[in-house]
Amino acid sequence: MKHLIFALLCLSLCAGCSKQSPSELTPDKMALNAELASSLLIAGTNYYVNASTGSDTNSGLSESSALKTIQAGLNKTTEGTGATIYVAGGTYYERLNWPNSGASGAPITLTSYNGGVVTVDGSTTTAAQTPLLSVISKSYIRIDHINFTNNIMSFAKGIYIAGSGTDVHVTYCKVSHVGWTTSSTAYPSSTDNASPLIVVGTGASSYNQVYIGSNEVYDCNTGYSEGLTLAGNVEFFLIENNTVHDIPNIGIDMTGHYAWTGAPAALNYARSGNVRHNTVYNCISPVATSAGIYVDGGAYINIEGNITYANTVGISVGCENNNHNADHINIRNNLIYNNVKAGLLLGSNQPNGKATNSTISNNTLFKNVSNGLYDGEIDIQNTDHLNIINNIIQSRSNIVVIALLNYTSTNLTMDYNNYYTASGSSSTITFDWGGINSLGYYSLASFQTALGLDANSTYALPGFASTTLPTPDLHLTSVSSACINKGLPSFVAASGEYDIDNQARVQNLRVDIGADETAY
Repeated sequence: MKHLIFALLCLSLCAGCSKQSPSELTPDKMALNAELASSLLIAGTNYYVNASTGSDTNSGLSESSALKTIQAGLNKTTEGTGATIYVAGGTYYERLNWPNSGASGAPITLTSYNGGVVTVDGSTTTAAQTPLLSVISKSYIRIDHINFTNNIMSFAKGIYIAGSGTDVHVTYCKVSHVGWTTSSTAYPSSTDNASPLIVVGTGASSYNQVYIGSNEVYDCNTGYSEGLTLAGNVEFFLIENNTVHDIPNIGIDMTGHYAWTGAPAALNYARSGNVRHNTVYNCISPVATSAGIYVDGGAYINIEGNITYANTVGISVGCENNNHNADHINIRNNLIYNNVKAGLLLGSNQPNGKATNSTISNNTLFKNVSNGLYDGEIDIQNTDHLNIINNIIQSRSNIVVIALLNYTSTNLTMDYNNYYTASGSSSTITFDWGGINSLGYYSLASFQTALGLDANSTYALPGFASTTLPTPDLHLTSVSSACINKGLPSFVAASGEYDIDNQARVQNLRVDIGADETAY
């Protein structure tokens, strides 16, 4: 019944969303129990695979009669019937096609046996297909503790899940060295792409109840593609506890409105999901501004409790396809530090696109803009009904927020943020509002007086445990910190919302500012 529980939790996500109350959006209800999401339901026939001792002429029904190849094990399964393929540790030089769906409560599971390290390696295989594992319109499946590596070709893929289906889990897998080239210094063009882990909803029916948890995606030359991607008609998803790093473009991307997916236009976007407790670093494109985590035209998505550093931009929400928006996105309780450019890039770069009805709350932004150029901790492009509250914003320069030129931001609210800059003085702080009114404000007081924004915001040293880069400890340590019990007085944590350490978001009568909630 796990898939039914997942569906009910996901459907509740859409309830109660309000343009007037962005701080009370409910994508947090995607936060189903991690143990429930990642558990493997063992049902049906067991098959065994062993590259060293097996033979594909065997039955595969016992260790002593193991099959030799993973594909042979998958081919033993029956449509609509649960099964588990246990793979002995070793390297398997194969490219896999997943042939059958499981059933409700009885998934088909591919997993390692007795803790062995299983690696699917494409280095010596004939490239009859671009993915190392291809899953086309299959449901009730589990891919667990299987590593995928060495796939270098145009449009290479690691784990490729496409079409439509439900109840798909990818857990504890490692994907590496999937790329369009082996060169770490090559400059890609827009036709140079590789996708290490991607789910694409291509039809009128969605791919849904998708769980991607505790994986590592790294050292992949993705070109213009991303490390972990959800695209097209994908809904009700949870991406948690993954580590994505050393990707020369975007780390994690929930995207929409790209014609290449083939999904109907009205459904062609990732939606109704949660991206939480992931760690993303060293995702830097040589040709574009790449975020560690990016919502590009998605909707009703929480990005919460993540750690993102040393990327071009920490977290971004926008839409690169004109006449479309990113809508109802919560970015909350994240640690965002030491990225090359801005910590947050908010808003569409298209003339008729925006980021709308979104809330940026209780994040800690610390000394981003490591390139030392003119940039803000937060950069704003085309937005409408954007709410920025309860954030710690500490700049390595004196620039904190920039409303970028040639964009518009309407119905913007900012309050109960805490700022700190290199000058150590609230009289020397820059809010560059050139994109909105062609003006700049060079003290917190002048910004508050002129615009009525940040009326209750403060300027003070936050009081972090350690500010030493590249590995700061951004927890609040002192009861006298300016950020403890100083957030929005009326703030009420959403159901399932926690701080960066997965602890209660409000522990006293009033929420703290920033990602860390203290017991003080």
